[in-house]
Amino acid sequence: MKIIKYSFLISCILLLVNCIDPFEIETTEFKSALVIEGTITDQEEIQRIMVSRTFPLDTVLMTGLSAANVNVLDSNGGVYSFNETSPGDYRSDTPFGATSGLTYTLKVETADGNSYTSEETAVPSKTNIDNLYADRDFKDDGAEEGMYIYVDSYDATGQSKYYRYEYEETYKIIAPNWSASDAYIVSPLPNPEVAIRAKTKEERVAYNTVASNTIIQENTTELGEDRVNKFPVRFINRENFILSHRYSILVRQFVQNRAAFSYYETLELLSGTESLFSQRQSGFLEGNIKSDTNADDDVVGFFQVSTVSEKRLFFNYTDFFEGESLPKYPIDCTLVSPPIINEAGASPLLVAIELETLKYVEEYNQETNPNNLSEFGPFLMVAAPCGNSTFYGTNVVPEFWME
Repeated sequence: MKIIKYSFLISCILLLVNCIDPFEIETTEFKSALVIEGTITDQEEIQRIMVSRTFPLDTVLMTGLSAANVNVLDSNGGVYSFNETSPGDYRSDTPFGATSGLTYTLKVETADGNSYTSEETAVPSKTNIDNLYADRDFKDDGAEEGMYIYVDSYDATGQSKYYRYEYEETYKIIAPNWSASDAYIVSPLPNPEVAIRAKTKEERVAYNTVASNTIIQENTTELGEDRVNKFPVRFINRENFILSHRYSILVRQFVQNRAAFSYYETLELLSGTESLFSQRQSGFLEGNIKSDTNADDDVVGFFQVSTVSEKRLFFNYTDFFEGESLPKYPIDCTLVSPPIINEAGASPLLVAIELETLKYVEEYNQETNPNNLSEFGPFLMVAAPCGNSTFYGTNVVPEFWME
């Protein structure tokens, strides 16, 4: 059954990639494999190489490999050393960027004395993102409505051809039932007493940043020119609460070579994610890294050099959905009024305040409150995230943020 499965998969890949050379996929019986993955860019920055080891295939038992000696070498004799910042995560000692005209090679030596070397990799041409924009539209023939994030770029020289995209999205969160006051306990049981006081920290507005975790690629090999036109990098359903107020996305465009494009396309078919550290591996995907000490030692992963262009976009929900209802908040924000003491002699209100499961909204007025609660206390309260946005983000405004 495995032979049939992988024969079918290989046939599908060959049909999909056309003139792109696919990497060979082998089904092997091995207990563990080294995983090495890294992209060196032309940006002057701290570069990153990840080294891990996976245990039996078709499991998620993967762990960062410590105490490795990691270096990147350029064709001018330059050596860039990497230090381990956390298990399996190696960062360059100093910022550097790949230089056009040079080639780069990755060398990894593990603590057990084994050595691994990547193929020599040239720096591809650079193509800038010409336009990054958002548009309200439908997906899947009207099945979903939401916001598309599109990219345009053009290489007049026709040398780029193979593109990969990553993004970081940041969105503003506003607690729908925020109050400037907090409830606190004045005295505990058996004579409970509560009061309110002004809050001392920002809880109304927060920001959250999330990075993409899928493989997003495009190529222009079958087009008459090297032009990426209205390529959808991201789709967000209109009911997604991240659109509720202000949204920003930073898109990075990587120009890569044909081998890298083919590798990540095959990886996407196998696992559906770019991260080799987080997903189950269902077969051995050979990359461009080989063992120097043992030809039979399986190495998963890919080392590449890319040029990068990036752009940031901001928009508000009202820019595209003016006068329309906001998406639903992630949790139910029904108001409640827990009694300060009940018939059993317990205090639901004190418990909620002490455990911070509920947040104060306003004082409860039995005559005017429309909820007409059968059981009530001195305050109207709400689930904590509805009154405190920092459950979903940080109250620190990002440096790049613009209103």
